[in-house]
Amino acid sequence: MPAEQNDSNPLTRQITDVIAESEKVRDGLHDDEALPLIDWGTAQAKALGAKLAAPETPDVTPEQAAETGYALARLMTRITWVVTYRSKKDADWLTRTFHKINDLSRELHGLDAPTLSDEEIAAWIAEQPGHTNAELIQGLTARLTPGTPSPSDNPDTPGASGDSGTPDVPGVPGLPSAPPHFPGSLPGRGDPHEQESIDE
Repeated sequence: MPAEQNDSNPLTRQITDVIAESEKVRDGLHDDEALPLIDWGTAQAKALGAKLAAPETPDVTPEQAAETGYALARLMTRITWVVTYRSKKDADWLTRTFHKINDLSRELHGLDAPTLSDEEIAAWIAEQPGHTNAELIQGLTARLTPGTPSPSDNPDTPGASGDSGTPDVPGVPGLPSAPPHFPGSLPGRGDPHEQESIDE
């Protein structure tokens, strides 16, 4: 897994190390499908590490950095799950997993976290059979990058209010892209040793 080897921020390195150690992040994806997800996670780790190291975020411990890495790895894993299990699981399971993705995004980024609306989730589930794993990974990571506007924020954005127009990311259902921006807050404490299953 690529990492920012020359990043001098030890908190960023800790977050990236947790991602690198998680086998579930890319389970079931081919290398060319996983690479955009890994690159996105590495960029997220760098931004979150910088936020944790900022002067206005006092007394961040190595344990908190590891917990941030764990939350990011869980988020990435669930992105992988909705893509790789989309033809094996029903709409209820996919919807629950997307809600967990939203929860983890909020845990990492606070009130400004990018989340998918119920309408976006329903559109993704309905349209995903016509798209490749790589397209869906690209669309989800673009949509879940902090600073990405929700389609409901802009009525002219394809996919807003149930509009079935072509989204900004070619070939990706209902998920527009935007330049990355990384607002956020410290995540809650989690158990880095928690065993996860796809039914959680």
